[in-house]
Amino acid sequence: MTPTGDVVRARIEEVRPLAAEYRREGIAQGATVEPPLPSGALFWLARTADGTPAGYAAGALHPDGLLLGPVYVRPPYRRMRMGLRLLAEIQRWAGTAQIPLVEVSVPSDNDAGVRFLEAAGYRTRRLLMARDDAAEGPS
Repeated sequence: MTPTGDVVRARIEEVRPLAAEYRREGIAQGATVEPPLPSGALFWLARTADGTPAGYAAGALHPDGLLLGPVYVRPPYRRMRMGLRLLAEIQRWAGTAQIPLVEVSVPSDNDAGVRFLEAAGYRTRRLLMARDDAAEGPS
């Protein structure tokens, strides 16, 4: 079943509860968690037909285009095309706003997220590498 509803641009207050869920879920799974509410972000909210928040996406504009991350869908609404609807609306918005490129950031240990994005037509363009001990400097 695919729930009907909509995807709309949102204010931070509207996505804050979903961002907290995203963070808790990631920590509980031991996954790498992106900042749930990136500084200066634009937000989109996916809702069911009855207005229940089903997921959100955050994105920031940069010189090359729009960088999304995170894209989060609550567990009861996964595999119901909510994530695809979020991405489609963001791509539509970016086209209307003449933003030339939409990139999506996903933690490298999020295999399901990577598979989802690949199935949605996204491809790896670059890799962002990090060290957990970055404060110590190179060894």
